[in-house]
Formats: sequence, structure tokens, C-alpha cells
Amino acid sequence: MGEAMKEKIMHAILVEPGHEPVMIELPANEGQDDKIRDILGGNYGAVEFFGIEDGISLFILVNDLAAVLGLSANRRFPPPDEKTVIYGSALFVAAYNGSTDAEGTLDMSPVLCQMFIEQIKRNFPMCDDSVKPSPEETIYYDGPDGSKPYRWIEIDRPKDPGEPVAAGRVSFYQHGKLMEAQGRFFKKIEVYTKDTPVN
Repeated sequence: MGEAMKEKIMHAILVEPGHEPVMIELPANEGQDDKIRDILGGNYGAVEFFGIEDGISLFILVNDLAAVLGLSANRRFPPPDEKTVIYGSALFVAAYNGSTDAEGTLDMSPVLCQMFIEQIKRNFPMCDDSVKPSPEETIYYDGPDGSKPYRWIEIDRPKDPGEPVAAGRVSFYQHGKLMEAQGRFFKKIEVYTKDTPVN
């Protein structure tokens, strides 16, 4: 395993829809977040996939609005999570997992990347164009306990949305009621699920 954030570049694995995984180079420090946002087409979230060694895990980074933006289905997770689909491009990176005080991403050797590439090919089945997000995959949650479900519904560009508040690659308007992502506007709409509390 490489050293955290000391080298000028680090290796990661890129998986794009319809393509085989490939090893890529990322900036190891300044500029890393912007490069990841460029690759994934916006802000991103991370899912810890599995532990590589003590304190270090392989994480999957994806665009956190992939389903809302209609990004293409990429691959399914391995069983028992085969119903979970990755939409849009994904990056597999090594990083500290919070079990120690160390933070940040780490370089993976080309040999380790190749080993993980073979595992991804074997265990993450590629999706075809017929796979679309289910309604549940477009629900987000607000509130301190995550009890307020909502969806982002695309709307026409408002004539005067107000002053934007930038948050990475998206902008919010009207106290978070409107969002602009990739030049498209979305309105926050509360939804009700079987778990929505009844007042």
C-alpha cells in the first residue's frame, strides 16, 4: 500500500458504463477532489466496499445524483446486494476507513490495481441499457434522523431563481428548495414512504 497523500500521483480504478475497468492516475493531493468531480460528472459520495488491510479499505466513489441525472446504468453489486446498481462512472480508491486517526486516500500499486480489476470484472456484472433507476433509488432524506424523504424533480429553468449557494458542482437556490446540476434545474418535492412518520 502506498503512502497517504505524499506522492504527486496515485493510482485508482475507473469503471465507466459499457467499458471494462481501467487503472488511472489521480493527483495525490491538491486538485484531487476537482479531478474526481470531473471524472464522475459532479459531486460524489463514497461507499466502503471492503477492508484491504487494518485501517484501510477499498471505497467506491459515484456521482451522488447519478440516478436523478439519468446517468447510464454501469454495474450491479455482487450478491447479496445484486439489486444495487451503480449509475454513471465509478472510481475505486484505497483510503483510510476511520478506524484510526489517519485520513486520506492512498496509492495502490499497479499490481494491486490489476488484481482488483480482475475482481471487478468477475464480481460486478455489467448492466445493459434496459436497467433504469427504481423510484426508491431517487429518494433522498433530510432531517437529523433522516426521517424526511424527498425527490429532486426536473423543472424548466426559473426566470429568477434568486441568489445561488454553491456546494461543489451544484448550486442551491431558495433555501435549498431548488438545485442546479449540470445546467439543469430540479425542485425538491417531499414524498411519503411506508416509513414516513404520521403527525
